[in-house]
Amino acid sequence: MRIGRTLPPAAAPIYIRDIVSGLKGLFRGHRELNRFEVELKAYFDVKHCFLVSSGKAALTLILQALKDLYPNRDEVLIPAFTCYSVPSAIVRAGLKVKLCDIDPDTLDFDYTQLSKILSQALSRRDARPQSSVKQQAARNQQPVTSNRLLAIIPAHLFGLPADIQRLREMVEDPQVVIIEDAAQTMGAEWKGKKLGTLGDIGFFSLGRGKALSAVEGGIILTDHGGISDRIRHQIDEVQEYKILEIITLIIKGLALTVFQHPTLFCLPKSLPFLKIGDTIYDPHFKIRKMSAFQAGLTNGWQQKVEKFKKIRRKNAKHWASLLEEKPIRDYFFEKATVQKTHRTPITQATRLPDLLRFPVTIDDDGLRTRVLRKSDQMGLGVIFTYPDSINRIPELKQNYAEQDFPVAKELAVSLITLPAHPFVSEKDKAQISALVSEMANQESSVKQEPK
Repeated sequence: MRIGRTLPPAAAPIYIRDIVSGLKGLFRGHRELNRFEVELKAYFDVKHCFLVSSGKAALTLILQALKDLYPNRDEVLIPAFTCYSVPSAIVRAGLKVKLCDIDPDTLDFDYTQLSKILSQALSRRDARPQSSVKQQAARNQQPVTSNRLLAIIPAHLFGLPADIQRLREMVEDPQVVIIEDAAQTMGAEWKGKKLGTLGDIGFFSLGRGKALSAVEGGIILTDHGGISDRIRHQIDEVQEYKILEIITLIIKGLALTVFQHPTLFCLPKSLPFLKIGDTIYDPHFKIRKMSAFQAGLTNGWQQKVEKFKKIRRKNAKHWASLLEEKPIRDYFFEKATVQKTHRTPITQATRLPDLLRFPVTIDDDGLRTRVLRKSDQMGLGVIFTYPDSINRIPELKQNYAEQDFPVAKELAVSLITLPAHPFVSEKDKAQISALVSEMANQESSVKQEPK
């Protein structure tokens, strides 16, 4: 167990002044929530905004609304490598998780495979008697369809933008809704457009370690009137935070203010029951309306978002430059260059996206393990990503017995991330750079030794 300065893998600082704003927000009540909604709609230029307790709560409510809107459909297509909160929300909404492998260079969908999946969905035939289908369609006032696909959820993983425009051009069925998973990209833009506004509907997370934190929280944005009406109906049935839950939020906010700082982060990190850094599949989470305390925490959020973005971009540029150096580039990406697998083209981008964490692929299992172990010993915040592909989650894997998603499976054991958040100091960057260089040099030397 390390005692001393320890970087969290990702962090959005919460300051004492934010806690004070949150407490003031409690007294302002719904006025504070209205203030946040108005600011969000103006910033993102959207008509409808909803505030809830978490990103996965936001996704669940979206899916429940779509389920009401299109009751004959029950499949939701997602990347086979993504945050476990996404399948958790789909199952919580009573729907089925459908998977597509991803492109190792972009962490977006494998669009060749996606095209086949969409074609199969359109050509599918309903096994029920046609009279039964027509009767149900008449009752629901929906056209008869054999397509079970309800929605597709592209993810801007770690801040790498998914190609929403390409996806739009591929989706021929107008009833398939594109839900933009912008949980990790609050305030980010790509090619002049704000992420979270490119799909039919988008959502953000305000959890710990996201681009902006309100302890926990979720935002839904859309211009789609029909979907927003259904979501509003869903949210009307959602409970508000109870008094004890608000007190817990305040305590968590104070804890984050103190213990998220690298000086003290080693303490919560050393407590296993807090499960810091764990990726958990859990479809039994609570869903609440956002509290006025959380809305109050966001006071001045536009300035914070811009400030944090500048810092993350600066740090990301440092990592991009590091990974362009020899022999680091040659070693880390040697297999990728030869086999055309698993090279994230961040270092080749003409402009870096707003990265929450900087993803790097290490094909050598031994090297990856040593980098992670050394980082843990030194408290450098370099960490693995998701522990496995979605189809290998124990509670779900029986649904994919005949399916394989090799890229997603491989990335689970080869991808790490470097921290880019505001707590990363110049000394931290120097130490991480030295660690990466040392490991690459050691491995290169071993390879060159005569046998």
